Amino acid sequence: MDFDKLAQKPWYTRHANNVITTGSTEPVFSLLDLRGFELRDLLLVGLNDSAGSLYLPTEERAKEAVAALEPAFATEVRRLRSMWDVAYTRRALDGTTLSPVITDLTLKDGTAVIRNGRHVN
Repeated sequence: MDFDKLAQKPWYTRHANNVITTGSTEPVFSLLDLRGFELRDLLLVGLNDSAGSLYLPTEERAKEAVAALEPAFATEVRRLRSMWDVAYTRRALDGTTLSPVITDLTLKDGTAVIRNGRHVN
């Protein structure tokens, strides 16, 4: 990852140890720190406080991030060209993954599809 190039963009914030953030970074940033994940050499892109992605330089660091985020967040790891992406979505207390973007969705015929972030069966 070219951290220097990313840090020059106005919507990114550069922190110590090559940590770059943008968007909503809490509570995932605090959770990583609390669980002992070393905050260095990473890009944290927060879609909102319930979802986002961590971009890390190695598979080992990606696995460490997953270990720190689970079970509070559901994670998905993908290999990109020069880095690893750990996509995360917050879980509810019962372990289900909530929709991080659409919290309520009702069709024109009145059928509720998503209520409080949960898909309605």
